Amino acid sequence: MKHAALLTFALITASTVAAQAQTTQAPAPQPLVAERFQITQPLSTFVRVKGQEENYLQGIGLVVGLKGTGDKALTPTHKALALVLRHLGANSGAGPEGEFLPETLKTVTNTALVIVRARIPAEGAEEGDMIDCEVSSLGAKSLEGGSLAISTLQGPNPHDKTVWAMATGNLEIFSKAVPTNARIKSGCRIEKTVRNAFVSKDNKIYLVLNDGYKDWQMAQEVVFSVGNLLQVGQGSSSNSQIARALDQKTIEVQIPPQYQSDPVFFVSILMDTPIVDKQLNNKVVINKSSGVIVVGSDVEIGPDVVTHNGIKIETIDPESTKFVPLNTQPAYATRLKDLVDALNTLKVPAEDVIDIIVAIHHQGKLYGELVFVN
Repeated sequence: MKHAALLTFALITASTVAAQAQTTQAPAPQPLVAERFQITQPLSTFVRVKGQEENYLQGIGLVVGLKGTGDKALTPTHKALALVLRHLGANSGAGPEGEFLPETLKTVTNTALVIVRARIPAEGAEEGDMIDCEVSSLGAKSLEGGSLAISTLQGPNPHDKTVWAMATGNLEIFSKAVPTNARIKSGCRIEKTVRNAFVSKDNKIYLVLNDGYKDWQMAQEVVFSVGNLLQVGQGSSSNSQIARALDQKTIEVQIPPQYQSDPVFFVSILMDTPIVDKQLNNKVVINKSSGVIVVGSDVEIGPDVVTHNGIKIETIDPESTKFVPLNTQPAYATRLKDLVDALNTLKVPAEDVIDIIVAIHHQGKLYGELVFVN
C-alpha cells in the first residue's frame, strides 16, 4: 500500500510518495493568494543629504609605556622621541643644547611610532567634542599597555596644515590576536569645528540614494513623492518642478522660498516624506552548515518539475491548464516561499529543501538571486 500526501497552494502542487502500510486521505487543499506587498518608509530610509558625509582625520603619534614590544634599533621612532623630549624641555642629553640625540636612545624599546586616525560623523563635530580614535603601529610587535603622547590630527589633504584635533590617552587593544591595533575611547578632542554644508548657493539640496536603492525606478519614486508632498503643502500648481532626478542615484531638490531662511526645518520635513519601497525582495540566502534558508517575499519560480529523494515538486503554468479562472486580474508567478512552506508541511529535511532550491536555480527557473553564506 502507498501513503500519499497532497498539499496544494495557488499555482503550486507539491506531492510526496513513500512506501507505507496503509493509505490515508490527504487534507483538503487551502488556496493561498500570492500577492506582493509594499511597505511605506520615510525618505530618510532611502537617501542621505549630499554634504552630510563622514570625514577622517589622521596624524603621526608616539606610544610610550610598552613592555619591550616597541620599535627596535635606530629608527624614525627614536628621532620622534628625541623631538618630543626636546619640546618637553628636557636638557640633560648629549646634544650641544642639552637635547637628546636619536643614537643615544636606540636601546629604548618601550616606544612605538604609530598612525592615529579619527572619524568625524556625518553631522560634523563642534570644538571641544570628544570622540574615539584608532591607533596602528608602524613597526612595534604589540601596543598593549601603551599610552599615546599628545598627537595632532589633520585632514586628508597633505597641503592643509590645519590642526583639527588632538589625541592622547591609554590604549585598548581590539583583539589579542592583533595587538598592533588599538583604540582610545573619547581620546580625541576636536580643536576646530567641522560643519558640513548641505545647501548650495542657489538654495538647492541634493539627495543621494543609499546602496541597495540606486536605480532609475527608485529615483523617480523619490521625485514623485517629494514633488507631490511639497506641492500639496504649499498649494502650488502641478506644473512646478520642485524635485528632479539627475541620474539613478542623485535627486536635486529646490528649497521653496518660504523655507530658504530655515533649511534645517525644510530638511526635517523633507526626510519624513513617505516613500513606497518598490525594491524587490528577491534574494534567497542559504547557510548549508546550519540549514538556514531565508527566502525573500518576491522570489518567484517558473513552471518546472523537480524530483529528489522520492519528493516530486511541480509548479503549474496557468496557461497550460484547461480551467480558466473567473478573476481576470493578472497574477504573479509562483512564489518560492509557498513552495518552501509546502515542503516544510511535508516535513522535508532542510538539506533536501536546499538541494531542491539549488536544482531549480540550475534549471533557470529561480527568479531571484541565490546567495550562500557561512
